[in-house]
Amino acid sequence: MKGFIKRFSASLTAAAMFTTMIAAAAVAADTDGVNWQKGTIRATGLASGKNRPQARRAAIMDAQRNLAEQAEGVQVSSESSMRDLMLEYDVVKTSVNAIIRNAREAAPAKYYDDGTCEIVLEMPMYGSSKSLAAAAFMPYKDQEKEPFPEPSASSRVNGIYSDGLNIYRNDESYTGLVIDCRDMDLNPVMSPVIRNDGGQAIYGHKNLDIDKVIELGMASYADDTNDEISRSRAGDNPLVVKAVALQGFNANPVVSVDDSDRILIANQNDQFLDNLAVVFVK
Repeated sequence: MKGFIKRFSASLTAAAMFTTMIAAAAVAADTDGVNWQKGTIRATGLASGKNRPQARRAAIMDAQRNLAEQAEGVQVSSESSMRDLMLEYDVVKTSVNAIIRNAREAAPAKYYDDGTCEIVLEMPMYGSSKSLAAAAFMPYKDQEKEPFPEPSASSRVNGIYSDGLNIYRNDESYTGLVIDCRDMDLNPVMSPVIRNDGGQAIYGHKNLDIDKVIELGMASYADDTNDEISRSRAGDNPLVVKAVALQGFNANPVVSVDDSDRILIANQNDQFLDNLAVVFVK
């Protein structure tokens, strides 16, 4: 993703870091860590004090430190984490720190007999200017949006494409796109890229309105092609295709050229890619 990130200098080191971060982020609902399905990051703080107010303040500070560690480890793309962007851009670091300071309490404070206070803080990954996505994509807010590529099919007559072997019709209306990546160890990232097995990128942040990306995220991660997350994001009649491979530390789905043509043709009618109605099933 030229101009978007810096590549790691050593691929083996990058792969090891990525694997470690993803393992730490793969947590169940309502536990500490990154919840990609809910789009939240949660951390717990524990501290003691002479009295409850003092213990509470110390617990909040501990939770904020833990939340910062979680946020820095979030993968923005297959090659870049939030930590990388914070080192590269001071404005990103400042924004992330402000978001952490304003994280909400996700549960009532707990006080124990030994004087310890427990605080749980949660911050959103998407949804507003006070989300992690807003910080991650801040350097690229003014980027010029690139059009989606044209299908590889060579001719179009009355809504029908043909490459001489296959015929593609765009007369069916789709509400979204679901890419089935089950049994492929897909790793969630904030800025995934969809490619075809011819090497062409057909969906990435450069094709999208960054304000929409900040609000919605580029894709949702679901457990099934027809679960609640899939339906709420991709609608009742999504185009469902099967990934043929994963690239970029297993973060970027790859579809066949035929399926990428189907996606691009359908999107010209229904704009589901423009609307970020995209779901990855993992």
